[in-house]
Amino acid sequence: MIETRHWSGRQVGGVALAAVGGAVATLLILLLFYQLDGLAGVASPLILSGTEWQVAAGQGGPTAAGLEIRQPDVRGWVAAQGSARMARANLYRRLSWQVDGLVPDRELRLIWATHAEPRTVRERVLPSAGPEGGEFDLSDEPHWQGRIAMIGLMTHGPLPQPLLIRRLELRPARLSSAELLRRAIEDWTSFDDWSQRSINYTSGAPRDALFPPVLIVALWVGFSAACYALFAPPRWRAEGRLPYAVLFLLGWLALDGRWQWDLHQRLAQTRERFAGKNEVERRLADLDGEFYRFLGEVRQHLPEQPTRLFILSSDPHSFWAGRARYHLLPHNGYAGLAQLPHPDQAHPGDYVLILAPLASVTYRAEQRILESGKQRLPAELLYAAPAGTLFRVRGGK
Repeated sequence: MIETRHWSGRQVGGVALAAVGGAVATLLILLLFYQLDGLAGVASPLILSGTEWQVAAGQGGPTAAGLEIRQPDVRGWVAAQGSARMARANLYRRLSWQVDGLVPDRELRLIWATHAEPRTVRERVLPSAGPEGGEFDLSDEPHWQGRIAMIGLMTHGPLPQPLLIRRLELRPARLSSAELLRRAIEDWTSFDDWSQRSINYTSGAPRDALFPPVLIVALWVGFSAACYALFAPPRWRAEGRLPYAVLFLLGWLALDGRWQWDLHQRLAQTRERFAGKNEVERRLADLDGEFYRFLGEVRQHLPEQPTRLFILSSDPHSFWAGRARYHLLPHNGYAGLAQLPHPDQAHPGDYVLILAPLASVTYRAEQRILESGKQRLPAELLYAAPAGTLFRVRGGK
């Protein structure tokens, strides 16, 4: 009995030492991996080219070489945008671009919107670049933060020749060991709010985490088991496999503990946001509460009977366009539009809802005309707010 207890004590000590050694090995291996340009393989560059661009202001379309814009809008603006795929700003800080046909000394501006403020478009004047393109470090830009939802390029003035936007690229910046350690702590101590897939799926880590908990625990268990095997060669009896089972169980409990903490955070946030409120108050407290309030004002200007409603937005397949169509049911909403409907498609009595920002469409109040390039649609303004504008199509030209 005394020998068995002594052996068990050595076993517990060996597991503890192996766990510490596994943690140190995991941390060193990951730091070395990211310092040796492993970051580019994990956080791949975000590249916009060709059909990934959308014309936000002006007239043009995609070509084999890139997005070609042939003329500005009525206010002289030229803009193109695309999805930034919710890239993390503090990671993706190195910007490069290539644009042909830009007039010398003409300002080229970077535009973007974040997930936290999707309706606020930020901009930054970019330095002059030659025909091979330019590069810029966004580390010192104060508004480059959070998750980037939209990104694009914009300029102002006449176009003596078509403007060809060949490429825009965001690459992760090289991180120091201290920054990597901070990212590791953030990946373990931060959580994502509820999303449209939360009911069916949980990743167990923030999106694009460099230190995802499942991977970290798997590496830790593997290295710890290897350390213990060096400390005490494996025995194929039941008691010889017990330390490895303990290491696996500890890793499992670490993941489950983090998951329970994540659920607790979401529960506390949900209770604070929705507890004790009626249906309308819960809608207003939701993630799109301000947008819901805006659409409630829009609904007051629509007839009681269902009518045709054209919903225009800079990203016609985005969450906001679909959400507008949903909240305005049972009106017959068409949400897949980025330009004005053709006059043959829009009839007097139809409605047009333009979600801001959409620079490609302008309204001439004197003539009561909506314009998008050469396309014109007679309409009267019914309601305007920072989130968007509602019009009713009228007869006449």
